[in-house]
Amino acid sequence: MEVGLNSAGDELTIETNLQEPKMVGTNLGTSVEWDHAAQSGGELSILATPIDNPDAEYLAETTKIDISGLPFGSTQNSITDGILTVSFSTPVEKYGPVPDGWLTWSSPPFSEDPNPYVLRADTTNLVLDLSEYVTIFGFELEPFPFSAETFIVEFYDNDELIESITRVVNGNSGARLFAREGDPINRVVITGSSNFAIAQVRYQLASPIPFWTTLAALVLIVILALILL
Repeated sequence: MEVGLNSAGDELTIETNLQEPKMVGTNLGTSVEWDHAAQSGGELSILATPIDNPDAEYLAETTKIDISGLPFGSTQNSITDGILTVSFSTPVEKYGPVPDGWLTWSSPPFSEDPNPYVLRADTTNLVLDLSEYVTIFGFELEPFPFSAETFIVEFYDNDELIESITRVVNGNSGARLFAREGDPINRVVITGSSNFAIAQVRYQLASPIPFWTTLAALVLIVILALILL
């Protein structure tokens, strides 16, 4: 709401869409002045069909990169299980299990565990580069402030956008899954309206092209080349 004067000098009350800053709690146990929260939590909009929740099928088909052994509070440029390495554009900090260092998370069916180890990103934009192509990739995410925040997660094959998922996620015990299955991807971009933490990074490697399929393709190329000579 704003107050102003019209041309006659009369006081006017003007309704606006601007939100007054307010103090909100955070997952670090502090309070901050926050003024751009979304209106609700858990909403989902997509450009493709995502995996909504970490159900039994998702857990069975994927491998989790275990971060429990990383030192508490340590800064990480990447995580790996020796098969897939996920590299971060901005270093992240390892905390947990929740609430140790990060106060809240959600519970099943919205997450696989209410007390995960987390990676805190002190940024609103984070790029994840994958060392191998994957056909399933996902992680749980929760905002830093205790408010509803909008996050967009884009899945790429190099620079080609394959899919995009947008969710409104609440920072107060509202962690949600961002995951998809489909064409192989090797890069993920997270963009949000606040800082955040992620947990439970899971994947399924893309199947390699069979040797005989590759050989047949090479033979076909050679034959075509000979015909064109």
